[in-house]
Amino acid sequence: MTTALVTIAATAVYAKAAPPVAPVPAKPHPPEGFVLTGIDVLERDRFKPLAGRKIGLITNQTGINRQGISAIQLLHDAAEVRLVAIFSPEHGLFGKLDVPLIGNSEDPLTGIRVFSLYGSARIPTPDMLAGIDTLVFDIQDIGTRFYTYISTMGYAMQAAADNRIPFVVLDRPNPINGVTVSGPMLDEGRQSFVGFHRLPVRHGMTTGELA
Repeated sequence: MTTALVTIAATAVYAKAAPPVAPVPAKPHPPEGFVLTGIDVLERDRFKPLAGRKIGLITNQTGINRQGISAIQLLHDAAEVRLVAIFSPEHGLFGKLDVPLIGNSEDPLTGIRVFSLYGSARIPTPDMLAGIDTLVFDIQDIGTRFYTYISTMGYAMQAAADNRIPFVVLDRPNPINGVTVSGPMLDEGRQSFVGFHRLPVRHGMTTGELA
């Protein structure tokens, strides 16, 4: 008990003898933050980066803006660009198909031809790319190596390079964060449609960073 009283007394004396500390004004709280995805930025900038382009859009049901409007509708309705073709990945344009091969179809909203990149062809062919002068990719990845959407992006980038077509990624955040990297690397020579890149299982990158 004596020790405790001495400690309290010494603290009180020190506090009394210490010079006064000027009050620090409280910092105002910053406004609530939010993330703009690639399609949000493109829309905000009135599609200027793609002005005058004939677009081939690689997308599915995840390609939407902050209001939930699809990139298909936004690009179709934008006077600055012309959406001429759509490309769909595994599970189809609306993410509802769980079949080994998906055929080509037509977008019910716009009537634009939809080329499947999970059918007889997984790389856009020259016929598919006819009339396109820019390929745009807008699909939400999940942050793991074996998800095939990044393989579809890789194959499409190869086709774009072979046909001298610019390739644009409308980026989205990595949903399992861009900090943690874990799991084994893909072995050399084992690349496939479920392992397009030599990456760890959890790679910590966005599609834009991977591109």
